[in-house]
Amino acid sequence: MATILFTAGAKGGTGKSTAARFLITYLREHGFDPLLLDMDDENRTLSRFFPEAIQVEIRKKSSHDVLVERALNGDRLILADLKAGTGREVLDWWLDIPFDELSSLQVRFVCVASITSSPDSIQSFFNWVSALQDRVAYIIFKNLKDGEYLPDYDASDEALAFREKFTPHHVVLPRMDEEYVTELERLDLTIADVLSPRCKDIGVLLGQLMVRARLRRFQQNIYDQLDPIINSLKPMS
Repeated sequence: MATILFTAGAKGGTGKSTAARFLITYLREHGFDPLLLDMDDENRTLSRFFPEAIQVEIRKKSSHDVLVERALNGDRLILADLKAGTGREVLDWWLDIPFDELSSLQVRFVCVASITSSPDSIQSFFNWVSALQDRVAYIIFKNLKDGEYLPDYDASDEALAFREKFTPHHVVLPRMDEEYVTELERLDLTIADVLSPRCKDIGVLLGQLMVRARLRRFQQNIYDQLDPIINSLKPMS
């Protein structure tokens, strides 16, 4: 019936909203139109890049109703960007969702996590795994912005046990030129926006042919890594 993708509310700065942006533009390029819920009431990053996103205040218990009722009443593909934080606030709020009951109604959940070389980013994600277990599927974006080696995920016993038990899908997010990142953030543009012929205000830097070619290759690399799991991302038949 419905698929709900949600970003694990991990440590801030790991790139979870970046991962969400790639998922959204990837899904749209494949003909899907996910309902976007901005549940990050501190930063509203999703709304900056996608003004059509519905802003949800997670401190209100009724915000669960928005998510659940939309899934049960016609919105077959939803992406929810949750608030970041290493504590339990967001996780405890999320755990109020009746996963088992919704599963019986053919609602599927996919947890989207972004981790870096920071041990905190990995441990905060494993806090979510410990609570969610197999009630969700997992997509892990390995963000290499701070280094290509993630020892707490690549080599730890906890991470090995996680990979063996839950068989997550991994997407490697290479480090992007800081100048490009800054300009995309300044203009609130995704790479897909920059590459679209309908987008006019992309600035001098992003308008350069070679820059656009590099961004196109960067995006295609991410999309190629998502291709094997397209069936787990799209709505259930």
